[in-house]
Amino acid sequence: MSTQRRKIGLSEERIEAVMPIIRKYTAFWREYPDLFVDFMVRGDREPKEGEFKFYFYQRVFLRSVMRYQYVYAVFPRAYSKSFLSVMALMIRCILYPGAHLFVTSGGKEQGASILHDKVQEICELIPSFSREIDWGRGKTQESKDKVRYVFKNGSVLDNLAARESTRGQRRHGGLMEECVGIDDATLREVIIPVMAIPRRAKDGSVHEEESVNKS
Repeated sequence: MSTQRRKIGLSEERIEAVMPIIRKYTAFWREYPDLFVDFMVRGDREPKEGEFKFYFYQRVFLRSVMRYQYVYAVFPRAYSKSFLSVMALMIRCILYPGAHLFVTSGGKEQGASILHDKVQEICELIPSFSREIDWGRGKTQESKDKVRYVFKNGSVLDNLAARESTRGQRRHGGLMEECVGIDDATLREVIIPVMAIPRRAKDGSVHEEESVNKS
């Protein structure tokens, strides 16, 4: 038993005993990510005044992007689309260990800025999200044109440039911000092929309920 497990009073037997419950909750939260966020904010208690909470349309959006492989959406200004989209990526990273997701935009610096600003905003509003990220040196990276967040379960969320240099890279999913700034050829030939791989277990298998690649 590791030192960390002794500190928080866990044992191999205890972990094995609660795994069925953890799997049950995880499967539920993958379909209802807004309820996962509710749990991250307040557990099972009633909401407090001024505490973070969703509008109904935000719950619909989160459930849509978690349940389908591709989601195309057009929203008015001040819809919080970037905030919600990055939150959805963070939820995927938490609920799907080993996921590798990305954010891209017309310029590499723009994509890095969007990812950095929204992750920071989400972590400030909901500190539980921050505790899922490994902030140690050599893990998470934050610079002008490169942002990379490594989660404690092995998932990674970073930014990619919408340009030829990204060709050949592979991710399990991602977010294309401000698509008007990405030319059609780059979108079809470079960005979309980046997502052409399934997320696999350590033994190389792909679970039939793998929703990161579910159509």
